[in-house]
Amino acid sequence: MNDQARETSEKFVGYGPAAEYLGLKRNTLSSYAARGIGPKIDHYEPDVQYNKPVFFKDDLDEWSQNRPGQGARTDLIGAAT
Repeated sequence: MNDQARETSEKFVGYGPAAEYLGLKRNTLSSYAARGIGPKIDHYEPDVQYNKPVFFKDDLDEWSQNRPGQGARTDLIGAAT
């Protein structure tokens, strides 16, 4: 996404607001991010005690539309022929 599009996209700071937008629990989203299967974190903004991840609505929407469904066996992709 280019910088101009970033200016018009809604920004979510922290896992809580982004998880709420996606309909997930905060811990689920942070777990996905830690395992590298979550939505793209654009950058981090400093907070009082730690840095909070920043997500953009367009990135969350794209990730949500393309993520495998609950219980999907992604380890089997390419195994069946």
